[in-house]
Amino acid sequence: MSFIMNVALHTFVAIINPMKNILILTDFSKNSWNSIKYTVSLFQNKSCNFHLLHAAASNLEEEFESIEDLKLRMAVDNSVQNFIKEFDKLTKKNSASPLNETHAFTTFFDNNDVITATKNYLSNNDIDLIVIGTNGLSSKVETSISSISEAVITKVKCSTLVVPKEAKFNGLNEIAFPTDFTNFYEAKLLASIQFLSNFTNAFMRFLFLAKKSEKLDKEQEWNKETLQDYFKDRPHSFHAKINTSLELSVEKFITKNNIDLIIMAAKNLNLFEQILFRPNNNNISYYSKTPFLILHQSN
Repeated sequence: MSFIMNVALHTFVAIINPMKNILILTDFSKNSWNSIKYTVSLFQNKSCNFHLLHAAASNLEEEFESIEDLKLRMAVDNSVQNFIKEFDKLTKKNSASPLNETHAFTTFFDNNDVITATKNYLSNNDIDLIVIGTNGLSSKVETSISSISEAVITKVKCSTLVVPKEAKFNGLNEIAFPTDFTNFYEAKLLASIQFLSNFTNAFMRFLFLAKKSEKLDKEQEWNKETLQDYFKDRPHSFHAKINTSLELSVEKFITKNNIDLIIMAAKNLNLFEQILFRPNNNNISYYSKTPFLILHQSN
């Protein structure tokens, strides 16, 4: 099958069956409730099955904002009824949605740690996307994202949406896709990006990041041209930022363009590791405000 036919096929599949099964990891902290509300709002106009998974053995203390959050987690762990009550509160909040009947919710407990529980759930269910809420910067290590979020992104082969504690869904108008053009992006990943930009009418901004100014090699040029061809019928633009501090480049770009969501490819581990996990600059705010969507080439 030619590349063009392969792209077309995957695009068609993505449009008719887009991210229908979404797994949301919850520990009942404020952060996880915020991630649930954000995700339901993001997909408010689409038919979705939301799977809420609570991993009882997870050590998420560093994710909690206060002792009250930790007490809530402990109370939930001790009683399934508490979970049902809290879940009922959430569904009632969303009952006002005119398309609420297109959303289905499933709840599940697992006594394992969050990574084991997530892998177990994925092995038994057809999941398109994982969602996890986070404080953004860890309370123990001020210059890294929480260890739980990092573990999910790096150890579980499934696209993951990381929702920071201050993220609020106010529509999806601007999407940024940082890249260094060193990797070829497969059709399924591009179709997922196109799907998001299509159903939200978002403007796609491809951001080339580099620590020093160098001419693109032939492979980078070809990968860039592939992106240009794929999104030629969608509103998009290409940008370049040269800075030894990649995260500072991202921060300035987000602020200047009012970016609502950052999409990155898991294949670009070397690139997003500094941006997402271990920044060298502490004076950044996107960790606590801007959601990250990490896409795998194939789940």
